[in-house]
Amino acid sequence: MKRNQLIIPAIALLSHAALAQTPVDMNLSLQNIEIQGKRFVGLNGGEVKRLQVENNLSSMTGTVSEAFRQMPSLVTDIEGGVTYRGSSKARMLINGVPYGLLEEYSGDVLIQLPALFFNHISMSALPDISLVPDGDAGLLNLSSSYYTKEDSPLTVTLGAGLQERYNAGAVVNLHPGKFHIVGKYNYRREYRKRSFDKTTTTETGTTIMNNNAAARPDVHLADLSVGYDLTSKDLLTVYGLYHLMDYSRYGGINNKVLNPDGSVKNQMTRHRYNDQRQDAYAVEARWNHQFANPLDRLDVTFNYNDFGYDEDNYYENEKPGTGIILKKDNMFINQDKHNYYLSAAFGKSFAGDWYLKAGYIGRIKDEDYKTETNDINLDDDAWTPVANKSYDFSFNRNTHLLYASVDKRWNNFSAEAGLQGELNTQKLKSYDRNTRFRVYPRVELSLQTGKAGSLSLSYLQRVIRPYGADLNPFIQYGDPTHLTQGNPDLKDELIHSLELSYLVTTKHFRLSPALYYRNKSNRIMEVMNEESVWQKTNIGHSQAVGFELSANWSPVRLLNVGFSGNVYRDEIDGRTVGYDEKKSMVCGDLKGSISINITSTTELQMDGFYISDQLTPQGKIKSHSTVNAGLSQYFMNRKLRANLSINNIFDGLEEKTIIDTDKLQMEQIRNRDARVTWLTLTYSL
Repeated sequence: MKRNQLIIPAIALLSHAALAQTPVDMNLSLQNIEIQGKRFVGLNGGEVKRLQVENNLSSMTGTVSEAFRQMPSLVTDIEGGVTYRGSSKARMLINGVPYGLLEEYSGDVLIQLPALFFNHISMSALPDISLVPDGDAGLLNLSSSYYTKEDSPLTVTLGAGLQERYNAGAVVNLHPGKFHIVGKYNYRREYRKRSFDKTTTTETGTTIMNNNAAARPDVHLADLSVGYDLTSKDLLTVYGLYHLMDYSRYGGINNKVLNPDGSVKNQMTRHRYNDQRQDAYAVEARWNHQFANPLDRLDVTFNYNDFGYDEDNYYENEKPGTGIILKKDNMFINQDKHNYYLSAAFGKSFAGDWYLKAGYIGRIKDEDYKTETNDINLDDDAWTPVANKSYDFSFNRNTHLLYASVDKRWNNFSAEAGLQGELNTQKLKSYDRNTRFRVYPRVELSLQTGKAGSLSLSYLQRVIRPYGADLNPFIQYGDPTHLTQGNPDLKDELIHSLELSYLVTTKHFRLSPALYYRNKSNRIMEVMNEESVWQKTNIGHSQAVGFELSANWSPVRLLNVGFSGNVYRDEIDGRTVGYDEKKSMVCGDLKGSISINITSTTELQMDGFYISDQLTPQGKIKSHSTVNAGLSQYFMNRKLRANLSINNIFDGLEEKTIIDTDKLQMEQIRNRDARVTWLTLTYSL
């Protein structure tokens, strides 16, 4: 497997805000959800709902995927897939910038990424106009808290879990003179055990497949930020990020094919020896200028990030129970993504409480996908290329976007109207170049209803652009349990979103209901064909309407109770995959948490969630749930903290997918090891 030797310049970014393009004291919409690293307990906040990462005891020792599950209406599956308000296409950013690291392989990243590394996580259903218009339900942004001279200059974390899991990390925070230097490093060794069972029935018979595989990924993650105060109004910052995940695993895939009468037609065990490496790095520079009026500012950002995916597979087909090898083959998969990002954001306030935002976002994506497959001679181990399983595919997309918005306030009422205009050019290998222009309008109206409440009504249009892998026309054979294929004819998915939300806040209680509606055209989903290949396709027109409710109650200082629920009606145009009419289902999720300060130095938290059946184009994903617990004990005037956590206590995250059509029936069950337990020590100088 290819090993790239990378030297990352010691450069970094440290912005004064979670998203540097956005003035920190501008109004925030009610739909924003923010998880950040300053000390408070439970879902909290005024216009922004907050969840404390460090004090979320059940997930602080875990991964970002587990931390996401604490957010209202946001769920992640056992593979790290993210769903928000019933949509799996809420896009993810790092410091407000799109990364190849967080695209089709984002699940692998999220189930390994330590929750404390990016301890400031925000989510917005109405993202700021200075951000890309990607993602139907909104945007997730990962960043770090703003470190000051008053924060600890050194924080060290050591952790260990069952099944030989380990974690070690450090944060260095220095501010000599006009410099602001923050460096972070984290090493994590995980244990991932997966079970898989699938039964597929067609007119020609039934195929039964099962597989148990285990892996121990090693994950290294580091970033370094260096900020310099050029003047009292100018901050120049540079940023570097490096991520590496590397592991080997073995899986014995048992296959049995039955004739329609139930007799055995074929049976074999396919041994898979798999080495996988994912590495990513980024370099970034930002200039933040503040004019005489603190609300007037100019922010310029340039970012280059690269993501590489290398996978080596060696297979042996064995006649079950005999040790006789019937076939040998191998497969080498290499992917490389280059992403360039440039933005300039300008904000200007005017008399009469008017505020203008205007700017530019430019993006270039340049990607290569290569697969080489060989049959191996059983006698002399000679390799023979397999042409129909080897390919070389490339993808390029250039996007240029201009935007402007105007915000006006009248006492307790405010309104914002804006427009993004985008020119997009796309080129696939062996396909013609495609150029198109689109506009994305947006409107938000807000009303303060006394001291305790605020009401917001918003409309915006967004887009889901297929990833390069979604457009790749070649079948991906790497994982025999999940064959996939892209579609070069995929159209962009266009979304119209409307939301009415309210927030009421008192000293001990916060309540936030929201009613939302999404109208989608060219909805992109995966459909399984009779050859058991999952292919991307546009599923016509669909819509979803839902109601979300989140609440937080702190009757006394020692107790905090959180609750959130989301119910929505999802609709899919099943006529595109063989149904007579559109399909629909009422779906939902419920979450709850309770935090108790047993003593001044001892804290306990319990939390859990339940997700109902979810609609798919050809069937559904069955309901599942989990319960988690965490306990923290502080020592040495809270400089030392010991945290014990256990996740998925009752093994409720098993995922069952059902397909039921006239020509195809399938039941697929996936699961990972439960009751993952960690003990972590954190010390701050």
